[in-house]
Amino acid sequence: MLKTDCLKGPGFHERLLRLVYPEKCIFCEAILPETAKISTCGSCYACLPRYGRGFERAPRIPWINGLFASFIYEDSVEQAIQAMKFFGRPRAAWTFAFLMWEELNKHPLMPDFDLIVPVPMHRRKRMSRGYNQSERVGQALGRFLNIPVVDALAKTRHTKPQSLSSREERLKNLENSIRVPDPSVVGGLNILLVDDVVTTGATLSTCAQALHEAGASWIFAAVIAIAGK
Repeated sequence: MLKTDCLKGPGFHERLLRLVYPEKCIFCEAILPETAKISTCGSCYACLPRYGRGFERAPRIPWINGLFASFIYEDSVEQAIQAMKFFGRPRAAWTFAFLMWEELNKHPLMPDFDLIVPVPMHRRKRMSRGYNQSERVGQALGRFLNIPVVDALAKTRHTKPQSLSSREERLKNLENSIRVPDPSVVGGLNILLVDDVVTTGATLSTCAQALHEAGASWIFAAVIAIAGK
């Protein structure tokens, strides 16, 4: 059952805006009540393909001490993530972050994190899209978990899209493309690296290696969804 008691409802101006532009479920686009606190309906919430494994070892993703995925990347979850990334729906990040927070709280052995670090986006791609969806999710998740969020990673080289590449091609494509401009920001800290989807793990591995080389202590990763399961 969807419980949002911990969230504040929309303010007066937001509710007025929703009279003209109704809030919709990010999964099925059903119109939601103007008082809705997150953008999902009860029916979609009940049917989400939850991964349900907590933090687990990910041998194929070097430098990551544990990987957490909230959902399986399929059906309505896949469509909603695609819409958030490619069809100008950054507001979905708040709903996804809340759902991730819910899933994280189901597992009592959650590590202690000092810092949330979103997976970076090259400035050219960010200018084209207008936002970094992983950063939006990370910022919202930080509010729910009460953990500071820092853009400690920088993508220094524009790389080709990863979706149709093999794991080896992805790693080569990402080689020397991500760094930590200020190692003092992450030195000795336990990091939660946040991204939207993990497929081969190449992006998370490259980011985690940069954090490790900058002196981070433990590096975990949390994603909205995991593909290929």
